[in-house]
Amino acid sequence: MPEIRPIAGHQRFISELVSPLAPVSSAPRTGVVLAAPAITEVAVPPFSNSAMDGFLVRTEDLAGLPEPPVTLRVDGDIPAGSGPRTVAPGTAVRIMTGGPTGEDHDGLRVVPVENTDMTPGPGELPREVTIYEEPKKAHIRPRGDNLRAGDEVAAAGTLIDAGALAALVSAGITEISYHPAPVVAVISSGNELVEPGSELSPGLLYDSNKPMVAALAEANGAGEVHTFHAGDTDAEFEEVLHTATRVADLVVTTGGVSKGAYDVVKAVGTRLGVWFGPVAMKPGGPQGAGRVDGVPLICLPGNPVAAYCGFQMFVVPALLKLAGTGDRRGRVVVKTDGQFPPARPHQALLCPVRVDFAGDIRATPFHRRATGSHLVGSLSGTNGLAVIEPGSGPEDPVEILLTNA
Repeated sequence: MPEIRPIAGHQRFISELVSPLAPVSSAPRTGVVLAAPAITEVAVPPFSNSAMDGFLVRTEDLAGLPEPPVTLRVDGDIPAGSGPRTVAPGTAVRIMTGGPTGEDHDGLRVVPVENTDMTPGPGELPREVTIYEEPKKAHIRPRGDNLRAGDEVAAAGTLIDAGALAALVSAGITEISYHPAPVVAVISSGNELVEPGSELSPGLLYDSNKPMVAALAEANGAGEVHTFHAGDTDAEFEEVLHTATRVADLVVTTGGVSKGAYDVVKAVGTRLGVWFGPVAMKPGGPQGAGRVDGVPLICLPGNPVAAYCGFQMFVVPALLKLAGTGDRRGRVVVKTDGQFPPARPHQALLCPVRVDFAGDIRATPFHRRATGSHLVGSLSGTNGLAVIEPGSGPEDPVEILLTNA
């Protein structure tokens, strides 16, 4: 009998099977991970500009405030998108937020409209403005205040989200090098599985694993997902498996990995050099992993909750490594109020949970029994996975892995 692997040991084994996908280049886009640092092409901001709606004035003309107030002739307008204007002594220039102040702005400051006799909002350019209070700051954002040309905007390994995309565009970056999102193939196996909408004859089940695993892959960074089903013959499964390896960067199977007479995934995979054996976890102890046709293969159990738990523990880290990043999912430690059974002495207990972040963080098991690899009807609304380490007591705090789906 194969030696029982700890969860971390199986994760390391799978990690050695995968490498970040070869970089490609394109215009900045979200959902990908940088393969090389992104370097600023232009300063951010690219010119010195006003941080407020108000009036650009010379600091020397504000001497004596607040008694008496200072009245200055308004000598022009600087809306956003226009060019800078010179501020002559004894005058003010109306300026909008983002309006250019010019690079020689020493001795200048922007007086917010609230510090004047002007009514905030749209209006005609006034002939003069009365200033009641000198601003404590210049309210001028210097050129390059955020980033200078040549600065690093984002490091290699950065996941490009909406904020990163805005930073790249602002910095004038028109091309990035990134790892493409992995293509995943999902194979469900078993003669007992039929497509949704089919008639359920005795002994048949709807195939929930295939759409579940496909959805999990998409939620965790897969760029494209191909789905397949194979029956319980070696020849059929092997044909489907080789078809899947031709189109995918990672293949994930469900079912056929234990000790059954029809466990074709294990039979075919073993012949092709794939490892199968027990991992110290419940549910989902029977696992498999290896390479077929040079493509990483992860084999999960067929019971839906076991497949769900195995995906979160083993497939997500592999997907993220293929995409060029690490597993950055959040973790929280919560009180259990005795809702979870203790783990066995040498086996971790995994349990999908619903995490409530209102007030004290609490986690509720997906089902009142907190165990049961077949309880797929109770997975709805789960957003975390409790990992109860061997030897933990029923009242001990539990670490929750926050899941994307």
